[in-house]
Amino acid sequence: MAEILLKISMVIGPVIGYFDQITKFRKTKSSAGFSLDTSGILLVSSIIRIFFWLGKRFDNVLFHQSILMIITQIIVLYECIKYRLPYSSLYNPKKRQFWNWDHLGPYLTFLGMLTGGLLISYLIFGNQYWFIELLGFASLGIESTVPMPQAIQNFQNKSVSGFSPMILLTWFFGDAFKAFYYIYTGVPFQFILCGFIQLLVDSIIVIQFVSFEK
Repeated sequence: MAEILLKISMVIGPVIGYFDQITKFRKTKSSAGFSLDTSGILLVSSIIRIFFWLGKRFDNVLFHQSILMIITQIIVLYECIKYRLPYSSLYNPKKRQFWNWDHLGPYLTFLGMLTGGLLISYLIFGNQYWFIELLGFASLGIESTVPMPQAIQNFQNKSVSGFSPMILLTWFFGDAFKAFYYIYTGVPFQFILCGFIQLLVDSIIVIQFVSFEK
């Protein structure tokens, strides 16, 4: 029973905070305090991780976690676009074109092209050890940067306004829990390294909350 609860926590735990963030979007009618890059990083890393899993067939929990994260982040993207302010300097189209579109379609097109490209590559190189390992390092290397855009945005704004503390809690305790789970279950090394890098950046955001909320 304990092992089942552990696995359920690993699948559901990482996405809980994002639904609190969606609630915050709807309550404030703004998504200006949330970094859109966070969703981009999680979507790209989760898609790559699925192909990594197909090639290495490690813990099924991490496969299910990836699927749920993709669904959740598409919902977050939709809500973030819906409630972002068109005049916000954070989303100025002149400042950045990529991953700064004004509706969901281009995001889904990009994700579809990424998935298609990975599928073709997997069909060609899926039996090559170097390719599967490369997918692992790419997926977990990208995922390890998840908290970084938010930390940078907080620093630039000198504020954590609009960012859900619940996400920070799920990041910090979730990443600590993940690091333990990865070591306990003996998953590929890339996962363990990713977990500790994320935990380090989470700690920086905790310091930002303490500093900027004074």
